[in-house]
Amino acid sequence: MRSWAAVTLLAAAAAVLAGSARRAGLEQARLDLLTMDVQRDAVAAMALTLDSNLMGSISLLGLIEPDIKRECQGAIPPNQPRIMGLLENVARGQQIQGLFLVGRGGIVKSSWDDSGRPSTGIDVRFRPYYKEAMAGRKNIYAAVSLARGDHALYFAAPVYAGMLPGGDPVGVVVARTDLEKLQRLLARSGQPTLLLSPQGVVFASSRQDWRGMVAGAMSPSRLAEIRAVRQFGKLYDDKAPRQLPVSVAPGMAEAEGRHYAVATAAVDWNDPSGAWQLVAMEDLGNSVPAGSGVPAALLAAAVVGLLGTAALRSVRSQAAQRRAHRQLESVARDQAQRAERKMQLAQVALLMQQAPDRQARLDAFLDQCHLLFGALQGAIYRAEENGLALAASYAGVAAPARIALGEGLLGQCALERQARVVNVSDTSDTSDTSGASAVWHIRSGLGGAAPGALLLAPVQLQGRMLGAVELALLQAPDSVAYEQFLSALELLAITMTA
Repeated sequence: MRSWAAVTLLAAAAAVLAGSARRAGLEQARLDLLTMDVQRDAVAAMALTLDSNLMGSISLLGLIEPDIKRECQGAIPPNQPRIMGLLENVARGQQIQGLFLVGRGGIVKSSWDDSGRPSTGIDVRFRPYYKEAMAGRKNIYAAVSLARGDHALYFAAPVYAGMLPGGDPVGVVVARTDLEKLQRLLARSGQPTLLLSPQGVVFASSRQDWRGMVAGAMSPSRLAEIRAVRQFGKLYDDKAPRQLPVSVAPGMAEAEGRHYAVATAAVDWNDPSGAWQLVAMEDLGNSVPAGSGVPAALLAAAVVGLLGTAALRSVRSQAAQRRAHRQLESVARDQAQRAERKMQLAQVALLMQQAPDRQARLDAFLDQCHLLFGALQGAIYRAEENGLALAASYAGVAAPARIALGEGLLGQCALERQARVVNVSDTSDTSDTSGASAVWHIRSGLGGAAPGALLLAPVQLQGRMLGAVELALLQAPDSVAYEQFLSALELLAITMTA
């Protein structure tokens, strides 16, 4: 029972481990796929922004339009009809919200806006997109518009004095767009996808309730940094952003009672604060449901169960073989013992046959009792009409010449015709153990002692009472010796009838 319980526990443990390992493997596979997907989306985000046709168009304006160069240098006033028409045509062709020029001093010159509210005269020299473009780098800047208060992307390209890029820029061409295309990119997977600023603020998300939150814990120094960049308008002037309820570190994350795989990819827009991060999440409760590891668990449990069953059967088979071997050895020992007893009885019979007379045969029987059963003293009585008469004795025992039937233990044994073994230590009067006045006392050159047991038996042949035998032993005989003694009595009975 314990063995089967151990096999059951091992099978259960194997099932848990295999199921967990299988589920973990499936989750890791989903994370690997998600990582490739978010890297592909990061490339797509770059194609929509820094590598887009819109960026190419405004870059070309800064290179080939002489009036734009002159206006940025202050040679002509802003909002000239030709410049305004050009800006509007480019803006409508690229489906953007606004397009404006920034002079070398950081003040917006000519501007076109689909809302009808131009940005002319606004000072944008603090904006990173202006600084980066004046350093000769095209860039994308995501921010909350100061004029409109909405989330927007700013595409900025430098304006050069000549027809080729070279030297210090004289101004900047800036296009402003909404996040519609970017939002469609974030939402196409159907899973939570975020665009994080270098400060860890969620600028755009497929989950609108997460927009404006911040990844990780907020501290006073971090809040001061977010406010200092002035990238998020007035959103955090009087409050701190809430913390995102899920970790954006690549790997596995728990949030809102769900288990997510999280993967990230960098989006490098030449933002001086650092790279932006595209974060993709996958709800593993849908793609890797709870029962995904069950087949592996069942298979592992079955394999362990089969192996355990086979092992138990093998152990039991070996145990059965050992038991059978021991039984065979026991049978062989019994047979050998029987054969030995038969040989011993045959030896007794031979010695008694070779004796010259009846008395010698009785003496030979007592001698063999000493050899076979360890009898140190003994006596043989012959049945007579009125009782038992001493026929032979061994080791100088002073046995009584006659014993009446029923007198003492031996007389009672002859009367009842029933053999018995008496433990002398269990009797209080050793003088009565022989059934008469004889005192059994075993003596040697080293001293003497009372016997440990007496062996008493009637001598019978075919129901006829022939006599009785009494042996004094140091200890009670075992069952084998006792049975052999009873068999030897048959030889004695034959002798006593001869």
